[in-house]
Amino acid sequence: MRFAFIRVFFALFLFLAIVSCSSGGYDESANRSIFDFENELELDHLHWECGTFMERDTRHATSGQYSLRLEMYPHFDYPGFKCYLEEGCRGGKRLLVDIYNPGEQAIRLSYRIDDRKDGPPYEDRANGRFDALPGANVFAVELAGLRTSGTGRLMDAASLTSLALFVHQPEKPIVLFFDNIRLEGQ
Repeated sequence: MRFAFIRVFFALFLFLAIVSCSSGGYDESANRSIFDFENELELDHLHWECGTFMERDTRHATSGQYSLRLEMYPHFDYPGFKCYLEEGCRGGKRLLVDIYNPGEQAIRLSYRIDDRKDGPPYEDRANGRFDALPGANVFAVELAGLRTSGTGRLMDAASLTSLALFVHQPEKPIVLFFDNIRLEGQ
């Protein structure tokens, strides 16, 4: 009887040790949240562009209860927003942003990624475009091998300073929702 109890206890201990040491499934620690708009203080880390109205909103949130609602107006060259990446993107494989387009047509967004704080010229930063289709979208940038648009210089993910998402000279007001700006693959 005593040996049966010891065997059961040992088997249970072994089972728990195996289960607790396994690492299958999603690893939350492999991702780092940059902005999820749950705290109003996060808005202080955004650069407010002319022709843009921003506010926290409870619609279309993908992380927590709030998203960032952006209204971009015509008669301005580059309405949108810019967030400062104060900790860079060290160790991340991809930079992602959840974007919800409530409209019926795709919206062409431009992006700008800087790895210098002095506002480098077009050719010495990463630039590109992304179509936000109606509904939910994920904007993703692969950080390994990210190069500047003109000089082809390899950018250092650990030194990235900002991400800007904007529309070039919209013809009519545009509304988009942004949430869960994050690094994946830490």
